[in-house]
Amino acid sequence: MDIFREIESLEMELVDPGTRKDAARLQELLSDEFLEFGSSGVVIRKSDVLDSANTPSTTTYQLSDFKFKSLGNEHILVTYRSIKSPREIAYRSSVWVKQDGRWQMLHHQSTVVT
Repeated sequence: MDIFREIESLEMELVDPGTRKDAARLQELLSDEFLEFGSSGVVIRKSDVLDSANTPSTTTYQLSDFKFKSLGNEHILVTYRSIKSPREIAYRSSVWVKQDGRWQMLHHQSTVVT
C-alpha cells in the first residue's frame, strides 16, 4: 500500500464509531503531542479524545476529496472534505508523523463550510 493510501485509510479509521470507542487503538493512532482545533473552536488534546472513548458515538462521516503533501520523509499533510449531514460539511486537515515505525496523527483542524 502506498503511503498516501495508508494515511487515507487511517483517517477513515479515526472517524469510525468503533474506533472512537477503542481507547487502545486511539492511543496508537494519535501522537502524544496530538492537538486538534475543532470546528466549534474548541482545542482538543489526546487525553480529551481518550476520555471521550467512554462515551460511544454513532456519528458517521463521509470523507472525500483527499489531497496529500509530503512534508519530508516522516510528515504528511492531508486535506479532505467531510460530510456529517447535508448541512454539516467541513474541510479538514491533518498532519501525520511517522514515529516508532508507525503513522500517528499529530495535528488536526476542522473548518465548517458555510
